[in-house]
Amino acid sequence: MHAPKTPQQLKSKLSWLRRTYNRLHHFYFRYLFKRDTILASLSVFLVIGLFGILPLNTSILNPFKTALKDLDFNDIAYSVLKKNNDMPFDNRIVIVNIGHADRLGLAMMIEKLNAGKPKVIGLDVLFDGPRDPMYDSVMQKTVINTPNLIIAFRIDFTNKELPEQQSYFGKYTNNRAFVNLVGEEGGTIRNFSPAETINKINYQSFPAALVRIGNPKEFQKLTARKKPVEIINYSRSIEKYMLLEGQDVLEGKVAPEFFQDKIVLMGFINPDPTNIEDKHFTPFNKNFAGKSIPDMDGIVIHANIISMILDENYVRKIPAWLLWIINIVVCWLHVALFMRYYIEEHIWFHLVAKIAQIFFAILSVFVGILFFKSFNIKLDTKISLIVIILAI
Repeated sequence: MHAPKTPQQLKSKLSWLRRTYNRLHHFYFRYLFKRDTILASLSVFLVIGLFGILPLNTSILNPFKTALKDLDFNDIAYSVLKKNNDMPFDNRIVIVNIGHADRLGLAMMIEKLNAGKPKVIGLDVLFDGPRDPMYDSVMQKTVINTPNLIIAFRIDFTNKELPEQQSYFGKYTNNRAFVNLVGEEGGTIRNFSPAETINKINYQSFPAALVRIGNPKEFQKLTARKKPVEIINYSRSIEKYMLLEGQDVLEGKVAPEFFQDKIVLMGFINPDPTNIEDKHFTPFNKNFAGKSIPDMDGIVIHANIISMILDENYVRKIPAWLLWIINIVVCWLHVALFMRYYIEEHIWFHLVAKIAQIFFAILSVFVGILFFKSFNIKLDTKISLIVIILAI
């Protein structure tokens, strides 16, 4: 045990703290509350606000905007640091590769699967209209006789409307859900919308609808969050899900009991790594910047979303008000530092300013990735970087 400090030792310690504070005050602290420091800090956010509201013609910046639009440093947590790499195999979900099965084959496949008494079956197929009358008749009866079957359709996220051609067999069931993903127009799939309201009607997303039937308690917890958009916390590649071939199901090579109490996803698994049909960019992509080939099938993305909902393993975002307070403080501290060197040691100003900017840029990205990987907390560091650029 340490001996208690004597009054003389405490006095010496306080004296050292006082001297240290005085040195810091003379060197830096006295600039924090100078009028010019405060006004310069405020002007940084004024400029950010003006850029946000003025309709400026920034076509010259389009190449940079395009390059940075889909960049998210948090992807490094997945592609490099292997976030969630220790997640166990998820035996609650079965993915069935339907290949290029026709409507008759799909109907027979559904009947085989449903015989095993799964919790719910999701069919990620868009039926754009009538085809062979006999095949359509069989598929229609299968949809009607399978109350735990979810039929897919698409919505228009931009205009908040339903496309003219909807799922042809969707009219025979109330279990319909939209399968298109937020950002699938070419960007990385990082978010999903649990539900969308169009013409005062609420439509659920494919993963949410499956959980609603298969695991009602987890669905209630999802809706209780009241988030219009959720960040997808990817946890598994296709190797960590049970994957079966639809043809094996049709030929009876899989026992019906295998599907009991499972969530079954029927969709297309593209075996060709160079073929991009129904494949999307995700944070799992090894090239987190400048991606070239999509890395994950759509049905596997849906499986990841379902796993996240079942595990209640959601990503949290820091409140906007707290983020702005942090950015204001960061800006204030940097402006004070720049002001001090600009006035008193101008010869070192540019060197110190550049070092401070580089150091904070690296630090902010590192902290953001660390929080995302370790605590499932997403920090938006882009505003912080803009603040430091403008502060100088």
